[in-house]
Amino acid sequence: MNSSVFEKENILISKEPISDKKDLFKYISRNAKHLNYVLSEQECFDGLMERESQQTTGFQDGFAIPHCKNDTVITPKMFYVKTKPIPWDSLDGKDITDSFVLLIPEKGAEEHLKILAKIARSLIDAGYRDNLKKSKTESEIFELISNKLEV
Repeated sequence: MNSSVFEKENILISKEPISDKKDLFKYISRNAKHLNYVLSEQECFDGLMERESQQTTGFQDGFAIPHCKNDTVITPKMFYVKTKPIPWDSLDGKDITDSFVLLIPEKGAEEHLKILAKIARSLIDAGYRDNLKKSKTESEIFELISNKLEV
């Protein structure tokens, strides 16, 4: 995976109140625009909401993989976001606290699938999920993700 897809600045440990998916997607979109990963904060938000409306991106044990694939995305990027528990229609019915967020240009389907596959494979490992959950700093998280996903 291209090293510029995931950088330490792409780790967001939210201190602000995020009470639902909409708040989370606004938070992600605002940060994506701030980092110049997207042309439009609103289009990024709309892309995340649209994808979520098709099928839940909530998996199990508090993890979700929301993604936005549209023309507002300048180059493929991945965020890792930690929040207080957020209600989500996840596969196991549990709230979400940890999200891998993919931002993919409309023409980046191949990259999108590669990144998704790597994340999905890594989340099969219960020990890895536990370590991510327990990690408290950007450095710990960055090391765990970079080593596992080779980002």
